[in-house]
Amino acid sequence: MKVIAFVGKSDTGKTQLIKRLIVEWKRRERSVSVIKHCSHGFTLDIEGKDTWQFMAAGADNVSMVSPDKIATINKIEGEPDFLKIAETVFPSSDIVIIEGGHKARNIRKIEVLRRGVSETTETPKDELLAIVSDIILEVDTRVFQPDQIGPLADFIENTV
Repeated sequence: MKVIAFVGKSDTGKTQLIKRLIVEWKRRERSVSVIKHCSHGFTLDIEGKDTWQFMAAGADNVSMVSPDKIATINKIEGEPDFLKIAETVFPSSDIVIIEGGHKARNIRKIEVLRRGVSETTETPKDELLAIVSDIILEVDTRVFQPDQIGPLADFIENTV
């Protein structure tokens, strides 16, 4: 399993880039999973609904299951351990992408930059695997243009 985080400020194009990589890897018959880091929290269970009531009553985990989907809510404390989550939730995936997670340790990162939004990297050098940017950069790190999906997919598969 290859685990890679895509980091960068909002509106740099992380989601669009990840969507295009998913399409490329699916074309290559790879299994791909995504963990979206929501640093400000999220809600799947609506107040008053059954899942919310179970969590409010003290359940540690609640799953919602339908004929075509499953969603599980697990309580955690502190910063998430993305590697552990990837190994536990997606054990058969070839590639696990984390969108966000800039504070995660022991995970290589690709930082996404965009002219007028974010033009310099913030990722520590020892964690930065590559940069995707629409800006011409002169740096010691590998740089891809946002439309270089095939070469970026190859790079990740061969490097991570």
